[in-house]
Amino acid sequence: MAAKDYDLTQPMADLIDIAVRKFGAVEFQKVAVGDSTLQVLQIKHMQKYIDKLMDKTRSGKSVTLPLWAKIWPGSFVMGHSLSSFPLEIDAKILEIGAGATLTALVLAKRDYDVTVVDMDPDALLFSRINALKNGIGDNLKTVRTNFKDALGTRFDCVVGCDFLYGQAEFDCLAAFLDAHLVEDEAGEVFFSLELKRVAQNFFMQSSKRFNIARSTATFKDQDSGEEKPVNLFRFKRK
Repeated sequence: MAAKDYDLTQPMADLIDIAVRKFGAVEFQKVAVGDSTLQVLQIKHMQKYIDKLMDKTRSGKSVTLPLWAKIWPGSFVMGHSLSSFPLEIDAKILEIGAGATLTALVLAKRDYDVTVVDMDPDALLFSRINALKNGIGDNLKTVRTNFKDALGTRFDCVVGCDFLYGQAEFDCLAAFLDAHLVEDEAGEVFFSLELKRVAQNFFMQSSKRFNIARSTATFKDQDSGEEKPVNLFRFKRK
């Protein structure tokens, strides 16, 4: 049975109660991105929650790990890169992939109109809580999508960081991107993505519509001190 949408118009305290009932204790983590210091909701005892999910697999149930809840290195790099990127004052922005949504939060802080989309209502729940916590609820809205249906509008900039995990979703992504980016050459797309097998068809299909430039940035993990490469992609219409 498909997960049901939450009523995200509720006050933040009520939304946090929903998150606690589903995931156990949660907490806000301070995250510095560019010139912004953000409060990002995290599952406090992630390993305990994952262990609970794994117990379900022993009885034959399928489970979905909350990968969207992790703050990925690509989010830090992308958020920092776009914290001062010169977008038009009235630019409309789409972020693909909800949860921490650092980039969306950074851009909404810059007073841009940002829409965040995802398939998972839990990820959208966390995005909405993060928007309210950071005082940008009016600038950031969430929409649930299966990436097959059009949203009915186009955006000047599309961003995404380590989003989507299944082959089926990636197979829809090139057409979804083409349908939602403005049709003129001013449209910008910025992705941080691992070069995993499930994304190969997406890049092949996208290369028919877009010129794709790739660069690599380095992210230093604050806990381990380890430097990790982050793949950045910029798309422009042909």
